[in-house]
Amino acid sequence: MDIDMDVHQVQVHPARTGAVFAPSARGLGITEDAGRSWRFDTEGLHATYCRAVAVCEDSVLVSASTGPRSKQAAVYRRSLNGSDSFEKCRTGLPEWFDGNVNTFCLIASDKTAAFGTESGDVHVSTDQGKTWDVAASGLTAVRCVAFA
Repeated sequence: MDIDMDVHQVQVHPARTGAVFAPSARGLGITEDAGRSWRFDTEGLHATYCRAVAVCEDSVLVSASTGPRSKQAAVYRRSLNGSDSFEKCRTGLPEWFDGNVNTFCLIASDKTAAFGTESGDVHVSTDQGKTWDVAASGLTAVRCVAFA
């Protein structure tokens, strides 16, 4: 992987040795051999500029947008068990976000995931990103999300 890939974050899979995910300006980089080889997946994304990633049991979640100052961003999920295409997370979410779901603003643990937006909303899923609820709104721009 070269410097022009513009990688924004690196996330290892907690249970799959050698599996690493890297959202980049060219899609989601995935290696299953600890970085010896990479592929960049974009199938199903509306655009290839990816900023954040989280692993949720047997799914990977990624944010994608049209660029660094996007007005059209979304969160996608993909099963790690055979699916080659990302599916846009829709249930409980707006059609588009006005800004990127930024690096370190998308997290997951087991089946639970959460992300924060530049507009000050926090969304939570308890089913690996299939459905979402608003956990908080009206905050200042979210810069990082963590589970306590």
